[in-house]
Amino acid sequence: SVALIIGIEAYRRAPIATFASRDAEYFADFSRRSLGVQSDNIKLLVNDNATRADILRALKRWLPSVVTPRKSNVYLFFAGHGLASASGKHLYLLPHDGEVGLLKETAMLRENLFAAITNTNPLSVTVFLDTCYSGGTRTKETLVAGGRGILVVPKSTEAPHTFSVFSAAA
Repeated sequence: SVALIIGIEAYRRAPIATFASRDAEYFADFSRRSLGVQSDNIKLLVNDNATRADILRALKRWLPSVVTPRKSNVYLFFAGHGLASASGKHLYLLPHDGEVGLLKETAMLRENLFAAITNTNPLSVTVFLDTCYSGGTRTKETLVAGGRGILVVPKSTEAPHTFSVFSAAA
């Protein structure tokens, strides 16, 4: 088994995501103790070590090097800000250095993350997304400049058939 764990509490250009880094560290411990993932098969990216480049490097270089095709179970955990496109069609995860106003250019498109994992051909993938995609925060701040109190509700999107996705909800 392999675990890629990302927790971003302190963002460079966005409000704090309370407890996200601590939750990621707890999930790393849970991965070792309960899921049986060996320490060298856990990649933990927290705060300023979870930039867009760091996440892409983990997905494109590290993950393929540790996944055994058709044998490895992959666990992905993300705690931090998520946003939907204005249409609600696309879902993004905001890296440490992401820019809310440049979502398409600086954030991680969820379907691209899933595709990168699928390309490693794992036996199964379990995804935990501790992000709501609403544009709001626990402290009632909005991530979108000039927000009017109306939050975009993302449209339902499909995950690959080998994926089980657990996502935060109201």
